[in-house]
This record gives sequence, C-alpha cells and structure tokens, in this order.
Amino acid sequence: MSTFEPSKLTEHLLALSPQSFTSATQTPFLSHAGAGTPSKDVLQTWLGQDRLYAQAYIRFAALLLANVKLSGKVDGECFEERLLDLILSSINNVRRELKFFEDVAQRYNLDISSTEERVSEGVELYRNLFFETGEAVEAGRLGLLEGLVLLWGTEVCYLTAWRYAASCSTGLIEGKKEADGGALRKEFIPNWTSSEFAAFVDEIAEFMDKLWVGEWNGDAERLAVVEGIWKRVLDVEKKFWPAVA
Repeated sequence: MSTFEPSKLTEHLLALSPQSFTSATQTPFLSHAGAGTPSKDVLQTWLGQDRLYAQAYIRFAALLLANVKLSGKVDGECFEERLLDLILSSINNVRRELKFFEDVAQRYNLDISSTEERVSEGVELYRNLFFETGEAVEAGRLGLLEGLVLLWGTEVCYLTAWRYAASCSTGLIEGKKEADGGALRKEFIPNWTSSEFAAFVDEIAEFMDKLWVGEWNGDAERLAVVEGIWKRVLDVEKKFWPAVA
C-alpha cells in the first residue's frame, strides 16, 4: 500500500506501474495500426468492439452525471457546475465518436456491426469495470473521485496508445496500399491524437487532482482503492487491443 503527500494524483498513478502502462499502450496491434498493416477484417472487427465499449462508457458517465451535487447558488464557475459540464462533454464526445465511426465505415466500406454473441474479453472486462464502479458511485460506496479515476484512466490510455500508433507511422509512404484503404492513417489516428482530445484528457486530470487534494485526509484505504481502479484499467486495457502477430 502506498503512502505519499498528495499534490497530483494523476502523476502518482502514472508513476505507480510504468511498465504496465507501457504494456497497455504499446501493443503489436497499435504498431501495425500506425504502419497501416492491420487486415481490413481485424480493423473492422475491433471497431465494432470499440462501439460496444463506447455504449458502456455512456452508461457509466451518466451515473457519474447523476451524482454531481449542485448547490442552489447561481454560479457557473463553481466546481460542481464545471464538473457537470465536463461529464456532459464526455457523453457528447462519445456520441459524436459513434457517428464518426459510422461515417468513416461507410466511406471506407468497413463493416463495424457487432453482436452480443461476439463481445471480446476486453470489452466485457470494461463493461464489468464500468458497471461495478458506476453502481458503487450511485450507491454511495465510492465517490466521484473514484469515478473520475476510471474516466481519466480509460481516456489517458486511449490517447497514449494512439500517440504510440502515430509514432509508428513515421516513414509511411503516401500512396502505399494500406489494407484499410487509409482509414486509420487519414481518419482515426488524427482523430484520436487531436489537440482537442488531449485537452479533454487534461481537463479530466485537472478535476481529478482538485478533488483528490480537497478530499485527501490521510486515508490509506481510499488511496489503495484509487490505485486499484487504475491497476484494473491497465489490466483491462491490455486485453482491449486485438492480438496480432
């Protein structure tokens, strides 16, 4: 169990298991994605799974939204009002993402449909993590801090993973035949490494760190819970990416 004087919880978590973080965000699938070499079948199957993940994410974020306690004061700059806006943004972002998937899939002739009978292990584990954490927040067993740790954890892993993929595209020749027709290089990777997405991840981190400093009272058990959520995210993230040679 760790003990430390808190300043930035995000920095503490990132330093907690650096090898696991690297393993979760630098997989063979991501290096292949950066090089434009995943088969069309692998890509469209994974995109279908990512849509299922996004649907579970929306339900989880909605539970967080329902547990933001607003005061009777009219103050658009108060912490709770801004936290409400942040969580609403997370839901709206995913809704836009789902529509983006459909648009790109249509233009590149990708079949991203999926069924409950074909849910991957990674998506099923994320569903369980979202469900358990969201229900615990709703029941008062966990707080919004723990919910934000999960929200931030999934997003910072996703951003870091696709930044790694982008780094693997160095030297990719324009016009080279890519198995997906260039969908990853032209559409998905720029979207998932955009400055707007990075700013959103940073904003979650800011709220999470402020909540941590405001609520930290030396409770080692709560710190262990927060660390446990982060470690579960890393474990699940490793299984989220398709296994490719």
